[in-house]
Amino acid sequence: MKKLNYLFVLALIFIGCSEDDYNSDTPSEPNPIANAIQLKNDATFGSIITDKDGNSLYFFSQDTKNTSNCSGGCINAWPVFYTETVTLDSGLDAADFGEITREDGAKQTTYKGWPLYFFANDNAAGDTNGDGVGSNWYIAKPDYSLMIAQAQLVGRDAAGNTTNLTSDFTPGDELTFYITDSRGNTLYKFANDTRDNNNFTADDFSNNGVWPIYNTDLNRLPSILNASDFGTIDVFGRTQMTFRGSPLYKFGQDAQRGDNFGVGFPSAGVWPTVNQNTEPAPEPVANAIQLAEDATFGKILTDKDGNSLYFFSQDAKGTSNCSGGCITAWPVFYTEDVTLDSGLDAADFAVITREDGAKQTTYKGWPLYFFANDATAGDTNGDGVGNNWYIAKPDYSLMIAQAQLVGRDAAGNTTNLTSDFTPGDGLTFYITDSRGNTLYKFSNDTRDTNNFTANDFSNNGVWPIYNTELVKLPSILNASDFGTIDVFGRTQMTFKGFPLYKFGQDENRGDNFGVGFPSAGVWPTVNQDTEPAPAAGLSTDTYTGY
Repeated sequence: MKKLNYLFVLALIFIGCSEDDYNSDTPSEPNPIANAIQLKNDATFGSIITDKDGNSLYFFSQDTKNTSNCSGGCINAWPVFYTETVTLDSGLDAADFGEITREDGAKQTTYKGWPLYFFANDNAAGDTNGDGVGSNWYIAKPDYSLMIAQAQLVGRDAAGNTTNLTSDFTPGDELTFYITDSRGNTLYKFANDTRDNNNFTADDFSNNGVWPIYNTDLNRLPSILNASDFGTIDVFGRTQMTFRGSPLYKFGQDAQRGDNFGVGFPSAGVWPTVNQNTEPAPEPVANAIQLAEDATFGKILTDKDGNSLYFFSQDAKGTSNCSGGCITAWPVFYTEDVTLDSGLDAADFAVITREDGAKQTTYKGWPLYFFANDATAGDTNGDGVGNNWYIAKPDYSLMIAQAQLVGRDAAGNTTNLTSDFTPGDGLTFYITDSRGNTLYKFSNDTRDTNNFTANDFSNNGVWPIYNTELVKLPSILNASDFGTIDVFGRTQMTFKGFPLYKFGQDENRGDNFGVGFPSAGVWPTVNQDTEPAPAAGLSTDTYTGY
């Protein structure tokens, strides 16, 4: 019995020694050291930056130039944050942190150039009572898309002179609130822009270095700003941010964060800064001549109210042949200020003085009209009326003219000709290029065969071959009637199989002298009633001597 008790005690001693030995060989897990700068999630603000104890940090809107403008009594309310060793939570980038030496000799940690502070009235870790104080103090966040600055505006004019400006961009000293990017770089609007319209940037971005368009992803904003005030527009394939409809820019001469020289360039007020009190951008003034999209005709010309404009086929010479009762049905269009939608070229527009003394706007030489029977904007009831009136379009490849044929023979004599090319007076329909220059066929040509042009083009100056890209046609013409052929390596357009030409002696739009050269009928005009070209070998006429 004593022997069993002795063995039991030894077993207990062995077990106890084994547990002690095991525990002595396993060190206890140390508590992790908190990062000096942490990233916390706040129910109101999302991700915010704190110190190692979770105390919220703040930005001061007056600290635009990498210096602290909080001193004296300000520091009592907003103590400086500084850490010598910048250890960071995941989601923060060491490259965004720096430090400055303040005027009082103390050091201060910065984030994206903004010095960091505490707020004395935050009573516990996680408090965010300082955000929005005086519209100057904002909770420090890593994901602000934009920031608010408050600083003296110092404009630089086109001559390089600098002037202190106030919030209304007149000379004077005053701190002005304005929006910057997340790192304190000033943003501007252009005084001549309208709602969602950039009226400065060239389509090739050749002036973008002076005033670069600005855009960023809209994530978080300082609490003084409203996300609904921001939007984006497309500028020649690039995206630009807008604020209350005004496109936003930077200034190429702002070399440092906090610079705001652009408010003075080229003179004060042309490129203002923007803030929460900025008025919405004005609505764009409707252009006098607009480019509308029509379901039937594609792009058409309208006035500023969207009323359709028309061409008259009898106006081939660039003068109006609509007068008297015609004007009642087809009122004249005229605008003194030719402002145009994008896609229209000012060089295509001009003004004529009519016989009645009134002025009329022209497009590519065609006087422009309304149609009295168009009841509302967008109506196109006038197209095709009398085979004479056609909706005005910027992309006609060809046009229809109706005019007196005046042939000029080889001796230089002119004769009025009818539609069958015999002497007489009468209006004839014929096809022209888009600017009213007459097109012809050669009577000795056959289907898809040019029998006139020399292989060295030595006679091309007399009867130049004609070609254009076939885009849109007046509604009286059918695209299937047109084609192209190869003429010694050059392309020539055909109509119903006939190669098309111009006449070298037609100096002005509306001239049709070629119908008489070298004699009437050798070079007829063409229209929708022209018979198809004969097949090769069927032509019986031969003309030489050109």
